Amino acid sequence: MLVRLLTPADFGLIALATSFSQSVDWLSTIGVREALIRRHTLTRSLYDTGFTLNALRGVLMALAILAMAWPVAGFFDDARLFPILLVLAGVTMLSALENIGTVDFRRDLAFGREFWMAVIPRIGAIVVSMTLAFVLRNFWALIGGILTAAVMRLAMSYLMHPYRPGLTLRDWRGIAGFSFWTWMTATAQLLRDKMDTVVIGRVLGPRDVGLYAVGVEVGSLTSSELVEPLTAALFAGFTEARRKGADIAAGYFKAIAATFLVTMPMGLGLSMLAAPLVRLAFGEAWMEAVPLVQIFALMGMAKVVAYVSTALLTAEGMMRQHFRVMVTSLVARAILLAVLIGPFGIMGAVWATIGSIVVEEILYMIVTFRHFRLPLADLPKTLWRPSLAGAAMACVLMLQGLAWTAAPDTAAEQALAMLQGTLTGAVTYTSVLLLAWYAAGRPAGAETAFLDVFMSQVRRIARRSASRS
Repeated sequence: MLVRLLTPADFGLIALATSFSQSVDWLSTIGVREALIRRHTLTRSLYDTGFTLNALRGVLMALAILAMAWPVAGFFDDARLFPILLVLAGVTMLSALENIGTVDFRRDLAFGREFWMAVIPRIGAIVVSMTLAFVLRNFWALIGGILTAAVMRLAMSYLMHPYRPGLTLRDWRGIAGFSFWTWMTATAQLLRDKMDTVVIGRVLGPRDVGLYAVGVEVGSLTSSELVEPLTAALFAGFTEARRKGADIAAGYFKAIAATFLVTMPMGLGLSMLAAPLVRLAFGEAWMEAVPLVQIFALMGMAKVVAYVSTALLTAEGMMRQHFRVMVTSLVARAILLAVLIGPFGIMGAVWATIGSIVVEEILYMIVTFRHFRLPLADLPKTLWRPSLAGAAMACVLMLQGLAWTAAPDTAAEQALAMLQGTLTGAVTYTSVLLLAWYAAGRPAGAETAFLDVFMSQVRRIARRSASRS
């Protein structure tokens, strides 16, 4: 709904502002939460030191954004960026003051609480943004949503955890070693992820930034809404396994199998149905973003190894290796952007991003498999059943004329194409996956885990129905 009420230029303007503010914020990322999660035991002094470090970082970064707001507006030749950045400086400060006690959610593998802390502020942001969009019809609707999410998340962090932090730097040495390499890695990742937005904004303008931002956001839904939260859970799980001395190789391949089993149909389906989805949800003005959604959806599906490897390397404290991969990916993207964006415009930026992702994926595989002496032959064994099911799903939808085709003209036809493609794809993928699993002798793996979860839910529903009757 927001994209129907606002223009690509509005989204592009906010993308430029948030890219800058997030860049400043990420440049100061010191990995306090990750350092605390990795500790075997925590004291009140460690909690309070972590909170104090985050608070100091927030104050300094908010001041930095305030100081640079006007020069940034001048660099992009758009005075509207100045007041936007003033608000985003406040958002940075609010985020830094969140209750450090919520780090226990990951340490204790209480992912349900972390899920609600992420979802409820997002729902609040959507409601506020849509309300303001109807009233204002400009970019301030998006800023209102961002500010709402920050306020709600801050409040929920204190409502959902009883810990009340104090101020001290007594145990800063216990956090500093891990935090330094976390900061170095975050800096490299920041430069890699934000340079395309900055280059597009400088060379092509806010409209193309808006198209690119929506293309990346929609195409990366599989990564942002599924894989990234799973990575947070995997980091906590790998950390727990490290404490207990569990088998790293077995856990690594199980994590890849379970993640890929879900990302394969979601990413592939999103790519195949991008045209009717964009036209139905966003409107005709955004149809130029369809090729971007199609490409980024496929890449989001394929980034499983990099995400799982990142969680494992971080849990093992191998931040130097993590940093080197990020730097190499950064250099690759910078070179590709310089070569491709001039002759190919926004699609050049897309292919530069994809190229750097491929480089990163290969490097993570090399580092992880070498260090932990993982058998490379186990990777195709892990992925062949979801890959086969995904290929069958793509073939069926292509034969029915539903995959990678132009969007129908009417909203009803677009909705019908989405519904038909989703149902057909889900049935095909699930059927072929289960047949391949049975043919392989029903080995213990991702399919077993998902079937166990499914059957437990069925039994729970049956018990409730029986008790009511």
